[in-house]
Amino acid sequence: MTDTLVTEVEQTVDAYLARSYGAERRLTLAECHGWDRAFLDEIDDLGWFALAVPESADGVGLPLSAVGAATMSLGRHLVPGPMVERLLLPALLLRHIDGSGPPRHDLPGAVVALVDPAANGTWSVDDDGVRVESGGLVGSMLPVRFGQEADQLLTVAESAGELAVYLLPPQTPGLDIEPVASADPTARLARVTFTEPAGAGITPVLTGSAAGRFVTELRAWARILAACELSGIATRLVEDTSAFVQVREQFGRPIGSFQAVKHTLADMYALARSLRNLCDAALEDAVSSSAEDLPMLAAVTKAYAAEAAVGVCESAIQMHGGAGFTTETDLHLYYKRALALRGWYGDHEELAHRIGDALLAGAGLAEPGDVS
Repeated sequence: MTDTLVTEVEQTVDAYLARSYGAERRLTLAECHGWDRAFLDEIDDLGWFALAVPESADGVGLPLSAVGAATMSLGRHLVPGPMVERLLLPALLLRHIDGSGPPRHDLPGAVVALVDPAANGTWSVDDDGVRVESGGLVGSMLPVRFGQEADQLLTVAESAGELAVYLLPPQTPGLDIEPVASADPTARLARVTFTEPAGAGITPVLTGSAAGRFVTELRAWARILAACELSGIATRLVEDTSAFVQVREQFGRPIGSFQAVKHTLADMYALARSLRNLCDAALEDAVSSSAEDLPMLAAVTKAYAAEAAVGVCESAIQMHGGAGFTTETDLHLYYKRALALRGWYGDHEELAHRIGDALLAGAGLAEPGDVS
């Protein structure tokens, strides 16, 4: 993907959001954790969800890195809702499955919730995991973003020592979806439980090595997109904080004139700018990376993003003084979103350990409990 195309996609998304998505609308959508069909239809009509969908499925056919460019702007404006679920999952799955009937024709435009135990990293207190037993699925997963609202649940399961990928409608017998409280202002969460076993007789869409390749790519792109969204958040908070310290006065002077504030802003800018450069490089390299190199590239990008963006958020809150610790501004929404993204598919500490282990062993990056 050329730099020009990345720039065009990002500028197009950013221009629309700057024009049509102000603070009042952001707050309204955050209060319902991003589930608003009218807003999603509005985004769908703009064609954003078709950016990386293959042309054979009536998509735009751009590389997956186009989704990264769009995701940076979504982070900058703190756009809630199942964005990654609609931008990435149908497009990626359509690149891995053959045929023209179900489930291919069900994917474009669908809200696909992701049921992947690796999404929680290693910090989950529940024994998450889904496995195949007696021809169906058993196990549970918490949390699942937009599990109750989804049209399909893309489920990664263990099957006899290998991976299998299922696409299940929420009405599947034995499938229980329970909403749970969410501190993430951009997402509704749910616990998904498979009993009976659920979905008995339903054929997986991918199995064996094909499922392994898909899941590897899925997890890598999920990490890269999380890093891109965190980059957008960090960039926005540097901009907002820079503007704030130039008008907020103390002792008759703008606080931005004080040396300590200048140093903090310089550190914030350095973190946000380096994260942006890293994301740009990752998007450029990811499309041509081998299956062995892509997971490491994604893990390094996400690990840096998780620490850098949260650091920028915390400095922004400090620079806003008392206003930064209240709901008076949108700072708390950006901070909560950054914290939620930090843990998604591994935070900086977990990923750093796994990157180090892989380098010392001279092997590829392993997922917790990975059977691939």
